[in-house]
Amino acid sequence: MSKETWQDFFAHNLGKLIGTAVGLLLGWMIIEYGLFKTLFVVILVIAGYLLGKQADEGEEPGSLFYRIFKR
Repeated sequence: MSKETWQDFFAHNLGKLIGTAVGLLLGWMIIEYGLFKTLFVVILVIAGYLLGKQADEGEEPGSLFYRIFKR
C-alpha cells in the first residue's frame, strides 16, 4: 500500500470534492430558501462568471448579450 499525501488526494479527486461541495451547498440552499430563490442565485453566479470570463479574455463588456440577443 502506498502512502498518499493530502496533496495527492486533492489533486486526484478535485472534481469529486468540488462537485460534492456544490451539491451540498445547493441542497442546503433549496431546503433553506426554496427552489426559485436558489435558481435566481445560481443564474446570477453564472452571469457573473461569464462576465468575468469576458473581462479576463479582453472582450468588450456586453458582447455576450449582443451574441445572445443578436436576432
